Amino acid sequence: MSRKEELRRRILKYFLLRGKATRPELVEYTSSRAATVFDVIDELKSCGFLVEPGRRGKRTGRKAPALTLHGTAGYWLGVDFRHGGTAGIIIDGCGEVICREELSCARRDLNDCRREIGELVRRLRKAAGKEWELVSGIGFADPGVVDPDNAVSRKAVNIPGWENAATGEWLEGEFHLPVGIWPETMIKTRMEYMLRMPDVPESIFLLTLDDGVGGGFIRNGELFVGSSGCGMEIGHLVIDPAGPVCKCGNRGCVEALVGENGIRSKMVQAIKSGMKSSLDMENFSLNAFLEAAHSDKAARIVADQVCKNIGQALSAVVMLLNPSMIVFGGALSKLDSILISGVRRVLELNCFAGALQELKLELARSDEFDTARGAALRMRDKVWLGE
Repeated sequence: MSRKEELRRRILKYFLLRGKATRPELVEYTSSRAATVFDVIDELKSCGFLVEPGRRGKRTGRKAPALTLHGTAGYWLGVDFRHGGTAGIIIDGCGEVICREELSCARRDLNDCRREIGELVRRLRKAAGKEWELVSGIGFADPGVVDPDNAVSRKAVNIPGWENAATGEWLEGEFHLPVGIWPETMIKTRMEYMLRMPDVPESIFLLTLDDGVGGGFIRNGELFVGSSGCGMEIGHLVIDPAGPVCKCGNRGCVEALVGENGIRSKMVQAIKSGMKSSLDMENFSLNAFLEAAHSDKAARIVADQVCKNIGQALSAVVMLLNPSMIVFGGALSKLDSILISGVRRVLELNCFAGALQELKLELARSDEFDTARGAALRMRDKVWLGE
């Protein structure tokens, strides 16, 4: 790759992450000659990636206009396939939402999963109307371990039948569009990073806490996935070898201890030991527990135990990765201050003070469609950067 090609890629990556910039800002960012930067910008404009409203010639007056991505250079479809339902979205080249849909069906096997995903995409196609012709690719956020290079869903322990599925090949055959597949936690992590623009921390570790538990790590805008796509699988880190059996087959995984089944088990034990609780254990739900944790004594004690387990797992993350920020997403993030203060206490007991001095703990900022939007953005980046 020539120096000019490297510069072109760097400038395009800047726009894909930040959305807009002026010519002087790009000269400063790249530390390159203005003439070379301007040549690359003009090339990206001629290819349809960028637009520069307000510029009529080589000079624009005192204030340089901002360049932005070209919204109609391509539309992108994102799918967030998750435990309990599927969310989908179509965005333009700038990331603006064109349409979005949600769907939930009964799942017993792989065919049921595919029917749900296929129906969602067909609804999005209908909602997009004539603009469907602009859709250039599908990004898929997978709930389990994936093989991104071959677009294969290896396994999601919480979804029946979702194992060794050629998801990319199937989607391409159904909708005749290129497809990219990535772990949902990787997509969520990148979105949390982007939602903090322009004041982003140097590195973010995202911990998602639902029935399943996942992690993602991003540093200086670059995601870490591991050499075999299994990096950051913190949900299956064993922290109690004598603990309950996890759906993955091991004992004492983080997910087995702080997922819904693990919390239910802790509540049952607390009540059997003589603690009183207002929770109806015959109709237990994670949402009911989260509401009770702020006022019910037994639920609060169990919540503290859960936070301790989470803190134990994150202690390894802090000492190995030394992130600038840990972000909590998923249902358990509703514990709010209980979660943040509980985890902070455990980290202070287990980690070097230097690793905690500037560490921030925050709740996720993304909404229910941001993972689907993140998958669409990741597919846009993959195609436009030629990855």
